[in-house]
This record gives sequence, C-alpha cells and structure tokens, in this order.
Amino acid sequence: MLINQDLAAFMASPVMIILGTRDDALVPEIARAVGAVVRREEGCVDLAVSEWQWSKTVANVRANGQLAVTFARPSDYVSYQVKGHATVASAAAEHVALARRYIESMASTLGELGLERRVVAPWLVERDLVTLCLSVQEIFVQTPGAKAGQLIEQFP
Repeated sequence: MLINQDLAAFMASPVMIILGTRDDALVPEIARAVGAVVRREEGCVDLAVSEWQWSKTVANVRANGQLAVTFARPSDYVSYQVKGHATVASAAAEHVALARRYIESMASTLGELGLERRVVAPWLVERDLVTLCLSVQEIFVQTPGAKAGQLIEQFP
C-alpha cells in the first residue's frame, strides 16, 4: 500500500493528530499524538504518543491493535482519517526529536490562531514517549462538508 504523496505531506505538517481506540468492552478512548512519521512506501505511519498521558489509549492498542487517527489542520479543518492495525514500540531518538519539533510547531500554529501556549501545553506532552506503528488499511475524507466520511482508499 502506498500512501499518496500529498496526503503524506499533509499528515506530517502542523496538524492536530487525534487518536481513537477502544477497549474490549467497546468503550472508546481519545488521545493526541505529538508527531507523525509517514512511511509512504510501506503504507505505515509512526505516531509519537505520551504513554504517561494517554495510558489507556496505549493499553488499548496493545490489547487489540485497532487504531483510527484523524489529522486536522486547525486553520480550516481540512481533515483526513486513517484506520488500521497498530503496534506499540519504544520511541527511537528520531521520534523524540520529532515530538519536540511538532510541539513547538503546533504551539506556534495554534498561537497564530489565538490560543496561548498555556492553553495548549496540556495537549502537547512528550513525557514517556512510545511509538504507535500504524499499518494503514483505510483512508477517509473527514473535512466538514458533503464528502465527510467518504472512503478514498482501502487496502487489503
């Protein structure tokens, strides 16, 4: 599976990254990632996540591997969702560096939209980072409007 180059660039840009998981009782859990590395050729996305802050999300991925990730640009809410199977790995040095760059970039981006750093700081945490390695199986448009929810790619 090959992730479209434009979508890969969008997912790696300063966008909000919202994670959705569920436990075995189908109780949903939401979290945020602090950066994404898109491995286009492999059809995978590595997501930097604070296990300290989002322990239930990480536990859900460990338990069942199901993960949905929404990438939303805060200036206009252009959004895409990718779904697939994920595993949890230790954060490599590149993921720690990515998280730090992402946090600075998102704080700046959101600041330009009027949100003070003290407001967004609780969303952007790099403590006890792990990497969620997502093998993308489906891609959806999530931008509000007539195409919201439309499947644009599906892979076996």
